Amino acid sequence: DEDEEPDESLSSYQKLRNRLMKSRKQDTKGQSNQKPEDKGTDFYVTETVENQIALGENLLEIVFPDISVDTEDETCPRCNFELSDDAVALGWKPTDSNDYTTACPNCTQRFVPHFRVQSTAPDFLGSRGPGSPLMCERLSPWVLQKEIRSVMSDVEGINNLLDPEWRGKEYKNAVLWWNLVLSCMRYRFPFSFLLQGSFEQNLIAPMPEDES
Repeated sequence: DEDEEPDESLSSYQKLRNRLMKSRKQDTKGQSNQKPEDKGTDFYVTETVENQIALGENLLEIVFPDISVDTEDETCPRCNFELSDDAVALGWKPTDSNDYTTACPNCTQRFVPHFRVQSTAPDFLGSRGPGSPLMCERLSPWVLQKEIRSVMSDVEGINNLLDPEWRGKEYKNAVLWWNLVLSCMRYRFPFSFLLQGSFEQNLIAPMPEDES
């Protein structure tokens, strides 16, 4: 489209946001029997909330240089159908906090979806060690809520989620944290508070509203 911004001028999260929106548009093409209310949902936020989200995206780029989050590289293990981000989300079982799978829209096969995170940060630890991508299981909002509650029940509670050392201790911790970031980004929630542990000397405060 002529009104789209050049990809090079966008942050990695803006690029991901554009890919999410583009996949929703593509999913609705060629589906003449689809009801209007079944089409991809756009999550509207106010300008103030959008500024908080942008703050989180910018801070994330500082902590994780050249951050890349790929949610569009998922294929069904049975029929090799390529699933968009929305297709993965549509395959989740609503309210089921014990189901870690999604359903292929082509053959209905259920499988555990994944996404990939990569950064050039020297302390970024991937699935195969430093410098490699981190492959994460994609958690539904209900599974994510259950896992977060489990962490919050620990003595350290929220401090664990904010502590970079906690994320690096175990693979499952990193997976949980990145799922939380990705879910906040997908549903347009501010997430700068999740990066507070990387800025111990500075409090990440909400951006003041523009009075003008």
